[in-house]
Amino acid sequence: MKVTDMNRNHNRNHRKWSGALLAAALLVGTSAGSVQLASAASASASNSNSKSALAAPAASKTQASIHLMLNGKPLAQKALAGLEGTLIPLGALRDSLGFKVTYDAKTKTYQLVRGNLTVQLAPTTFGTVGVSINGATQFPNYEWINKQGLNYVSVHLLTDNLGYRTEWNNATKTVNLLPFQLNSLKVTANTLNQSDKVTNIQIQYPVISGLANTEVQEQINKIFKDRADAYVQDSLKRSKDLGLGPQGAKNEFDMYYTVTYNRNGYLSFRMLNYDYTGGAHGMSYLEGFTFRLSDGKQVELTDLLKANPDFVEAIDAKVGAKLNNDPGYFGGFKTVGDKPGFYLKDDGLVTFFQLYEYLPYAAGFPEYYLPFSSLLPKGADPLTAEADK
Repeated sequence: MKVTDMNRNHNRNHRKWSGALLAAALLVGTSAGSVQLASAASASASNSNSKSALAAPAASKTQASIHLMLNGKPLAQKALAGLEGTLIPLGALRDSLGFKVTYDAKTKTYQLVRGNLTVQLAPTTFGTVGVSINGATQFPNYEWINKQGLNYVSVHLLTDNLGYRTEWNNATKTVNLLPFQLNSLKVTANTLNQSDKVTNIQIQYPVISGLANTEVQEQINKIFKDRADAYVQDSLKRSKDLGLGPQGAKNEFDMYYTVTYNRNGYLSFRMLNYDYTGGAHGMSYLEGFTFRLSDGKQVELTDLLKANPDFVEAIDAKVGAKLNNDPGYFGGFKTVGDKPGFYLKDDGLVTFFQLYEYLPYAAGFPEYYLPFSSLLPKGADPLTAEADK
């Protein structure tokens, strides 16, 4: 689904979209232990003399300027302190980072291209911008402002989706942008949209292309296509059994994904299903998929954390402490088990629970970032080890 189509499609059903707004927030976690907060702490720990740009101070009323660097080299452009971190000028992405940046006056959208990544940005009237990456709608919207004729976008766009990490130097008020080498492949959204008298289905699922090992490529693509086809069939059956909802509302079934890790020979996805079949809100289900590209294996934590035979106990201790510090915690957590839900992010993993499992619905999915350095012996890193083979 194109960014420019997103609001038009969602506005067709206000009640559904009201729930989908919350579902969109669930795509990044809204609990006190959300991955964003933990990722900032992790990035800070990676450099004893700096903090992550994600942890940069929130904007003052004057929106103080911030110095920019690329791989330690000062840039002429200045960033701004935003409400949720640093705001990067589009001009810096074009002139210093080498992105191809174009503007479509008809649709009022911007397009950024970096290698195999094509990003469409659709500014809203709420100080945010809708994002689509290779055709895949991303949630949530990122912070966006226009100041003195210049457009600025949240640095989260770079660190979440475009293969960058950041270092924040508080003494000099400087953000250092550090690009990663991404895997040589492309992930593009395929869509399955279907509608009948009682049902609306909107599905986006990933399709990989350009991978040298075509057998592995076909193997992974089949997993996602089969999953999408099964979701369509199950949704149609459920919707037929339920019939129209209150006031004749159709049943809604959506599927979205985000690529959370694409380097060192691994590819990881965060995938969310959202169902609305009446009532105050819909329900969502979160899954993580991680593949080793050398053989197409869908890896589990036992594959990644085998250097620590007690990794489950280590995760339990960290996650349990975070849940206990959450004021909305229901209680009852004992263990994540030997096959917890997870996806790769930055230099570690994010483990998660489903809605209502340990926190109220409004808290979103409890998601907890755990750097490998906190779970494995010193120097052990399963991701770079695979890349070095």
